[in-house]
Formats: sequence, C-alpha cells, structure tokens
Amino acid sequence: MKRWGIALGAGGILGFAHIGVLEALESRGLRPSFVAGTSAGAIIGGLWASGVKLSSIRYQMETLVLDEPVRILPGDLADQGSGVPATAIQGLLGTAWIESALARLTGNKMISDVEIPLSIVSCDLHTGDTVVFTNRPPRSKNSPGTLPIGHDIYPERDRRYITRVRLATAIMASAALPGVFVPRKVFNSKLVDGGVKEMVPAYEVRRLGAEEVLSVDLGSYIDRRQEVRGVYSVLSRSFNLATRAATLEHLRKYSSLTLTPPVWEPGLPTPSKIRSLVEAGRRCAEKHMEEWLALIGLQEIR
Repeated sequence: MKRWGIALGAGGILGFAHIGVLEALESRGLRPSFVAGTSAGAIIGGLWASGVKLSSIRYQMETLVLDEPVRILPGDLADQGSGVPATAIQGLLGTAWIESALARLTGNKMISDVEIPLSIVSCDLHTGDTVVFTNRPPRSKNSPGTLPIGHDIYPERDRRYITRVRLATAIMASAALPGVFVPRKVFNSKLVDGGVKEMVPAYEVRRLGAEEVLSVDLGSYIDRRQEVRGVYSVLSRSFNLATRAATLEHLRKYSSLTLTPPVWEPGLPTPSKIRSLVEAGRRCAEKHMEEWLALIGLQEIR
C-alpha cells in the first residue's frame, strides 16, 4: 500500500464534515500516515493526530460551539502604548478560552510530541507568508532569524516552518478568522486563519512525504449562486470568491482525490446541523471509498 495522507480544509462549522470523513476511513481500518489542516481542518486534524478519539472530538466541539457564551473582548484589544483607540479593535472575539479548551484536550502537548507527521497552516499578517507549524520541517535548516533562541524556523520560499510551539497555540493561530477573532501573536508574528493563503493544505501533505493525498474541500457551496445581504455577507462572499480559483488550482496540482461533501454556507450552529454535516462527510467518503482504495493500492480491507 502506498504511503498516503489527508488534507483537511477550512470551513468554520462546516468542519464537522471532517469528522464524518475520518469516521468512514476508520471504519475501513484506514489511517493516514500524514495529516495537514487549515482552520477548522487544523482543529479536527490536530486533535485527531494527537490521539484524541473522534467521538471525544465531536462531543467537545459540539459543547464548544453550542454551549460556550460569546466572549467579546474589552477595550484592551488595542495595542498597548500605541495610541490606537480601543475602538480600533482587530477582531470581535478573544481566543484564550478556545485555546485553553484545546490545550486541555491535547494534554498541553507540544506539536513535536505528536507522533503522526503533522502540518498546521496559518498566515502572517505582517509579511503575508504562509506559516506552518509542524513536527516534520523541511530537511534544510536555516538561521532561526527573528525567533528567540530555541524556537526553530525553517524558511522555504514564501513559507516559514515553526517546530517548537504548543499544539493548541498552532491550532488557534490557524483558526483565527480575520475580523472575527483577534490575531494570535506567536513570537514576533500576528497570525490569522490559514485559509487566507491555503484553504486546503494538500501541498503540505505532499511535502511531509505522502505518495497520494486525500483532500477534503468544504468550499463547494461557494460555486453556487448566493443571495448577499449585509456588510459581513458581502465581505465573506467576496473573500470566498477571491480565494476559490486558487484553491481549485492548488488541489489540481497536489491532490490525488478531492472529497467535496455537499455542505452549505456556514451559519449559526445547531445540533441538527452538526449531525447533518458529520453525515455529509461520512457519505461523501463512502461514495468515493473504492476509488481511494484503488489509488493507494489496497483493493480490500482484510
């Protein structure tokens, strides 16, 4: 059987579909050798790669999105001492409470403690670089640059690879949706949702060493006609349209097989919506299972 990995894409609440995909794979005895995730994909993929069971991930994520109150940050959002008024905030929601929950789930692991080769994608607001937290950096190591001593960085093209960070911090940086969450400061960088640069990180799975890449793209709803109402809707729709073409080209180049569960535009989470998303992911994976088994050279699971 070929060495294969999975790339789990961004999508907010639509990320529950990733759980269904992984459940379908596990039911066939399939486990990827490499995992990469962006935003929602980083949450599900990072937790799963660290050893958290899918049933626990689903329960904890349901609790997080359904039961936790919205936490609007106070006036200290503004950069201290910068002269910027508190009203000039960088996002509506804080990240500490989410990151704390993620740290608890992962046992406060460092990303280097994860056994499965893992990459989690984020974006540096200052430089525009793709920032990848990983336990398997590129082979060639350069100077740590601006990072503090002991925190390794591996520059490669317009990417930076960081290896010494808490897994929960890496996941939170990848999921910090611009305008919604305050950017996550890591060392000297302000990081936001990896979907700004790479919605489905198929390249990272290839870089980690996979011969075949199974990608999960949660953006198929963008291709359908949508009604647009309100400022947030206009901004969200514009961003999605701007990134869609690049995402599809990226998948054509690096993905062996791309799953596109029939999901819809993200909205407020409900228990029934979560169940439907998990089931959509499971059914999509099952529909393409034989095709995937053929690609990795495994005709049947014994």
